[in-house]
Amino acid sequence: MKPTGRLVSAMIFLFAFSCLVQAADLNFPYASFRLRLAPHDDPFPGLGNYYTTIAKGEKSVLWNPASLAKLQLSEASLALPMVSGLYSYEKSFKVTESGGKIEFDPGSIGNGGNYGLFYRYPSDIGSGLTTREITVIGHSSYATETTGQNFSSALKVNNWVTVGFSSNSPIGADLSLAGAFPVTARAQINFIGQKLGDMTIGADGKLRFEFGGIVYTSEAAVWSSFLSQEATLPLIAFSELRNNMTCQSPYTASIASKIGNFSLGLNMVPISANANIDNDIRAVVDADTSNIYLYTPNFDPTNQADILNWTTTEARYGTSNGYTRKDIKVPAGDVVGTAKYRGFYQASTTRFDLGGMYDVTDWLTVGLVLENLTGSTLNFKGNGLATFISYRGISTDESANFDDLMKPGGKTEYNLVSDRWTTTSEAGGTLLYLEPEKNYELPKRLRYGLALTRPWLIAIDFEQNSSPITIRQVQNNVVSDVVIRDLSFIRIGLETQLLFLPMWLRGGLTLMPKPTISGLTAEAQKSIDDAYSKVSKFGLPGFPVKFDLGTNLNAWGTLVGLSFGLNAQSLISVLQFDTTNIDLSKVLFSNLTIGRDAWLISYIMQIDPLATAAAYGSKPAVAGTGKKFEASDAKFIQTLGVTYRF
Repeated sequence: MKPTGRLVSAMIFLFAFSCLVQAADLNFPYASFRLRLAPHDDPFPGLGNYYTTIAKGEKSVLWNPASLAKLQLSEASLALPMVSGLYSYEKSFKVTESGGKIEFDPGSIGNGGNYGLFYRYPSDIGSGLTTREITVIGHSSYATETTGQNFSSALKVNNWVTVGFSSNSPIGADLSLAGAFPVTARAQINFIGQKLGDMTIGADGKLRFEFGGIVYTSEAAVWSSFLSQEATLPLIAFSELRNNMTCQSPYTASIASKIGNFSLGLNMVPISANANIDNDIRAVVDADTSNIYLYTPNFDPTNQADILNWTTTEARYGTSNGYTRKDIKVPAGDVVGTAKYRGFYQASTTRFDLGGMYDVTDWLTVGLVLENLTGSTLNFKGNGLATFISYRGISTDESANFDDLMKPGGKTEYNLVSDRWTTTSEAGGTLLYLEPEKNYELPKRLRYGLALTRPWLIAIDFEQNSSPITIRQVQNNVVSDVVIRDLSFIRIGLETQLLFLPMWLRGGLTLMPKPTISGLTAEAQKSIDDAYSKVSKFGLPGFPVKFDLGTNLNAWGTLVGLSFGLNAQSLISVLQFDTTNIDLSKVLFSNLTIGRDAWLISYIMQIDPLATAAAYGSKPAVAGTGKKFEASDAKFIQTLGVTYRF
């Protein structure tokens, strides 16, 4: 065989295992994804969040811890989440089977044979090597789950010191994939025109054997079941992948002081995270697999008389009586290959925020915040890391190559798979690797701004982010990094009374000036340049990434508020590992508030993109028509909050 003459059965196995490794990450029929979220908050509905000069008690300490000093009364709040449920659905996708030619040694005049790689069980394939595109059904489920309730409290100790505390539920995600995927390898070998050591089968189907310088030729074409033979090896890939990640900041502790017109505050936010990676793929020979067998001529290759008798006796060269069945044993039901990718990571740190406010006049306030002033980093340490592929080798102790196997005589039983395991850390030229240590720099921000309270409330803030975002990408097996630097935001908020009515209108807009991005393709860079060029034509200093709009109505002492918002900053928060951001999962949201006397009740409803996609995916299509998205397909995450001031 070309180039080394391995046995055909060995080649079948290697093809099948290679296919298994390549297809395993594409075909997991059963998947389960769980997103675990904490309750959400919207301290200033309709105006937006993260203004350094707007104070909302304990709820705004993440914007500016100094805002706590402006609390007039002590307060306590409780937030309870309600999630959108569990959705199961099926998704079909196509997989194309493959095949090709088997080539023998250079100089052979025949076509050698053909092979096929099938993603079906042998009973579903039938006979032959006809491959096709098959349909695989993936079964999936998704759920957004709650991790508990949040509680916060702020206590005004005296006229110049206020302390605050808030408990924060963790967030996390669980992804599980499991299933069995068949990979069947089949080879059909044609010996016409092939040379196997001292034995040659001509184009006429006659067998020629050279012994002692003499070539003995069968009088006619030899037995057809020898000339064309078939071997099938079915494998099953069992996949079990379990991955989960949890990030928590169990509490936020704040202290603030107000002396005259100056307020100063400090936050302490402990943060911890862990990730569990446990992926296992096993290649198992189907338990119902029969041994592979090949037929060889049964004359004695060292006995001239027996060779002559075989080549001149039709009852021997032309029928099964003249051939020996050689059994190639396969380990039916045994594991012949496994791939593992597992490890546990854990990290913890503490973030400190320092903020200040100064009331220049009774209608003008300026503020400054240093978020994560110490530059805290989550330093993940890996434990129990294992990344490898291990497989049982092809046994070559009894037959070094295909020529030896097909020689007349010799043993009648051979083992295909040895008990010797080979372990490697590469798959398809890609190194399997889990870093023993990985650092994630938490975002370090500088925010400053001002607020005018007369004749309208106008808040303007500018945020500078000194922590770059690095996105690793792989294209054509080449690893490269896209780095985003000079990330900044401009926030503008406005509140005004509608004429002389007891109604107030609010609006907020967040703009992102063009950052510096390296590592992009020319096409991607052009798309970003074009997008910013378009917004600049409208006189905007940045691309809109968040929009809020709301109204408040005073109905005989009861304040009723309604607002909604659009937010595209969630992805940035995820990339920066900013899990304390209250806008972390908000994309499209609304807020209803009712306040009277010391009580305030809020009801936040935000769309759940993943649950909505899962619900739409599980929605059956009406016969004869395609699916259409309807309002009822939208699913929401809801949070009920209660605040009492005393």
